[in-house]
Amino acid sequence: MRKMAWLLGAAILLGACSLGRSTAPTLIGAIYPLSGPQAPGGQQELAGLRAALEVAQRQGLARAADVQLKVLDVQTPYQAIAAVDRLVDQEHVQVIVGSYGSDIAIAAATRADQRRVVYWETGAVADEVTLHRRYVFRTVATGSTLGRMAARFTAQVLVPQAGITAAQARVVVVHTTDPYGRSVADGEAAQAKADGLQVVAKLAYDPRSFDPAEVVSRLAAARPDYLWDVSYLDDGIAIWQAVLDSKLQLRAAIGTSSAFCMPDFQRRLGSRATGVYAADKPDQVVSPAALSAEARGLLAEAAARYGALNSGAAMGIPGVAGFVGGWALFHDVLPKVKGGLTADAVRAAALEVDVPSGQEINGAGIKFAPQGNPDAGQNRRAAAVVGQWQADGQMKVLFPPAFATGA
Repeated sequence: MRKMAWLLGAAILLGACSLGRSTAPTLIGAIYPLSGPQAPGGQQELAGLRAALEVAQRQGLARAADVQLKVLDVQTPYQAIAAVDRLVDQEHVQVIVGSYGSDIAIAAATRADQRRVVYWETGAVADEVTLHRRYVFRTVATGSTLGRMAARFTAQVLVPQAGITAAQARVVVVHTTDPYGRSVADGEAAQAKADGLQVVAKLAYDPRSFDPAEVVSRLAAARPDYLWDVSYLDDGIAIWQAVLDSKLQLRAAIGTSSAFCMPDFQRRLGSRATGVYAADKPDQVVSPAALSAEARGLLAEAAARYGALNSGAAMGIPGVAGFVGGWALFHDVLPKVKGGLTADAVRAAALEVDVPSGQEINGAGIKFAPQGNPDAGQNRRAAAVVGQWQADGQMKVLFPPAFATGA
């Protein structure tokens, strides 16, 4: 991981001049957790952003050759606020990209909006990131969208396969108490109501201080058929191990983006992860049926550039999210900015973007909700999927059908 961070730093410092430049660089801020507990995801997401910039430069896209990323390592909301101020006051940036983690993203988005600079979120899913903010855009799915995806999969696939009705199915939601956990859990509850599923309990816990056995004891008392778990990696693993150790009988368990879908979930649990489902953003292994011909070609180019930057590594979910967010900025927004690269000009160009679904490398499109809407600045064509850890140790996408890579 240290080698990856060093490579990222070297690539970022050299990026703007590697292809030649005759004008002064255009600095774009980038804030990600490159150290600390969220570092693996933050590093991968930044690598995806960097790969998108390199592809844009190689294709000769307008303005891309002049872009240079000014990267800051942030681990906490307070550091995120300070990083925004530093980038605005010392580097005079008009656009800041970030940030993988929802706690970091909410703080950075709030501060950037106050400073009237564009904040471009590439990975964090908490709904609150874009709420009531004029200069904030997000290219990935919201937490509530991921939650709704888990609920729809349960209602449309799992319940019919079990031979029961939606009204008979008992669902328990276990979730963290922070904005990420609440966003996903609220989306799950809303979609469950729409689909006629009964959520018999919502069990919140603080991931910084909790007893897995106590959480599972409350879970068992609700007699669930289905568990929807919204956790981070360490607490998610601890809760799932406690579920298995308790011998609690479930028809299925579906986690979400910050735990159950992550490669470390399977690596650390081994066969104990087999059969578990997860709702998240897609990685680079996506069915060709979900992509246009142009997107399939771009995916191959993106994977090659990402691998070149990261010792041949494949793009996981954070890497793909970083690339999609970066590509939307470098390919669809910056070339269409009229006049100087000011925050207001970038904002105006972003609101005009209209990329059909299937055109991005993960099957997404790009269309931001306009001001005046509750989800203003949110990409309404972001992609979300449900996958399952299978016996070969691989996560196979199962839902929606157009994205499926397994059964």
